[in-house]
Amino acid sequence: MTGTDTTLRQAMQQTLDGTLNATALLRRFVSHDGWRMPVEVDASGSQRAVMIKDNDGLRFQLAFSDEQAYRDAGRALGPAVLGDHSVQLAGRDLFAGLSDDPDVISINWGSPPELFFKKAQFPSLRRWARAAQVEQTLASPRPDLSLLKHFDAYYIVLQKVEGGYALTLAPDRHDRKIAAVFTAEDTLEAFLKDQRSGQINFEPITRTIPGEHLFDDIKDLPLDGIAFNCSGPMPRRLFIARLAADVMAAA
Repeated sequence: MTGTDTTLRQAMQQTLDGTLNATALLRRFVSHDGWRMPVEVDASGSQRAVMIKDNDGLRFQLAFSDEQAYRDAGRALGPAVLGDHSVQLAGRDLFAGLSDDPDVISINWGSPPELFFKKAQFPSLRRWARAAQVEQTLASPRPDLSLLKHFDAYYIVLQKVEGGYALTLAPDRHDRKIAAVFTAEDTLEAFLKDQRSGQINFEPITRTIPGEHLFDDIKDLPLDGIAFNCSGPMPRRLFIARLAADVMAAA
C-alpha cells in the first residue's frame, strides 16, 4: 500500500474530535490491511518490533497506517532510530500479535493525527483483532474449527423465561431455530438495535462466553443452525447446527 490512507486518518481524527466512538475506530483498525511496522532483523533472520524510549523510560512500539506516515516518521526520528526494515500487516494480525513488552503503542508517530494506546488498552486491541480473525475464517470455505473453539469472547443475548434463561434466536423467514452469536461489540449492538426497532417484549441480557462453553452448550440444544452476526455490520454467516459438535471435536 502506498500514499496516505485518508479514510483511516479521518476516522482517527474524528475519534480525537469526539465524533466517532472507540468501537467504530477499532473496527476500522482491525479491518485495515495496510499497516506498516518497522522491525529489527537479527543474524538468524528473526524479526522483532522496533521500540523507542522516551525521557521517562517508557517503551513505544511503532505502527503506521500508511506509507506516508512511515516516511514522515523516518524524517522525524531519523533512519538510525526507525531502522531499515518493515513489514506490512493486516490489522487483525498486527494487533492480535501485540506483546506486553511495550508500554505504549504509537500510531503514526510524527504524522498527525497520532494516537497512543497504553498497556491497559492492549487486551481490547487483541480481542478486536481475534474477533476479526474469527470473522475471516467464518467467511472461508472451510473455517478453522480450532480457532472458533478457542476464541474467548463471543457475545450472546439471553432472555428470562420460566425456570431460567433462554438463548435469543436470530430472525429467520423460514421459522427455523437459529442461534444468534456475535463476534464483536458492534455486531451485538446492530442486533440489539434491530430487536428494539421491532419492539421486543423482553429485556435482553448480554453475555460474553468462551468458544468452548458456547459450542458445548449449543450442541445440546434443539437448533436448526447457528447464525453469526445476523444483523451486520459484518456479513451474516449461517451454519447448520452440526457446526457446534464439530467445533467441540477440534483440538
